[in-house]
Amino acid sequence: MSNETPRRLVKVVDNASVTLDDLPRPEVAVGQIWIAQPDDGPGMLVLVTDVADDHVQALLCTQGDDDMVTETDAILGRLTTGCPGRLLVHGDVAGSIMRTRLTGSTGRIDPGLVQRIVMRGRGLDFNSRDLGRGAPIASEADPRWDWKMKRIEQFRAVKARAADLALKIQTIG
Repeated sequence: MSNETPRRLVKVVDNASVTLDDLPRPEVAVGQIWIAQPDDGPGMLVLVTDVADDHVQALLCTQGDDDMVTETDAILGRLTTGCPGRLLVHGDVAGSIMRTRLTGSTGRIDPGLVQRIVMRGRGLDFNSRDLGRGAPIASEADPRWDWKMKRIEQFRAVKARAADLALKIQTIG
């Protein structure tokens, strides 16, 4: 790997340098399930809940973790998502992700279902039985507490920072 800044790529065809900002952005839509790639480590699945010009709002998704579901999560089958296995959508692990971190779409769900999952993550869906429902985490002694904290830490690796979103943070006082 060269010592050049990681935001520069080289075109092989004509040897002209271009930045990541010059590359075409992937077409992203609400309801798509993407792989979000952190700087280091394996990619993670995310469900797109909203799309902006340079970033998306997304929820973290995991597979094979049905026993860790909480009251804010949803479990979706492969026929619903198009993914190879059941998907646990963490309704309470959400954030902005730059579109340049999205590396491949692996599935899709209906945008109406996305809205229901978002409402559940906010604690506003009390009636849906078709999304799967776990018990609330009652205390830090619940093994799901540590597991959920690890998922939140994992998600931070792909979340956009305020500077990435061109947000200005001002001190009060």
